[in-house]
Amino acid sequence: MSNKNLIVKLNEIKSLVEECLIALSNGHSPESKHSTKHQTKKGITPSGDYILEIVNKIKNCQEAEKIETEILDKNTLLGRVLLPFYICYKYFPEQGLTTGDVEKITDQLRTRVKIPNVSNAVAGPLWKYLAGDSSRVKGKVVVYKLNRKGATFFESLLNAKQ
Repeated sequence: MSNKNLIVKLNEIKSLVEECLIALSNGHSPESKHSTKHQTKKGITPSGDYILEIVNKIKNCQEAEKIETEILDKNTLLGRVLLPFYICYKYFPEQGLTTGDVEKITDQLRTRVKIPNVSNAVAGPLWKYLAGDSSRVKGKVVVYKLNRKGATFFESLLNAKQ
């Protein structure tokens, strides 16, 4: 097993242990002297750990089966782009994402959407569902978050068969 795979597996185990500890402590997160998450003022962690956490949450959340059948198994660009934003909206409300983050997350889910396609979707049909921290300028990173209208739209994509 390569070092990269080993690190990924250990991070998965770490997140499962943290979830179990939170569940055992009646919803209160245990305090630790050695915290690995450091937040910046825009809600982005400096390391790529948040991407792994989002991917794990997508695979293990309550809607995982619906996400698999209605979003990942279908060839819909809008659903695949909105998926990471929806997970952040629901489970990590302080976390914002860039178009590069969306590419990394979809790549981990084996349904990669490249940055130019994510950017075109964000600037086009998804602009009314996302809020950016600044205006779009070439070469400047914009951190996006899903708004309530976007969450409702994504839930309608998840519940398309009902």
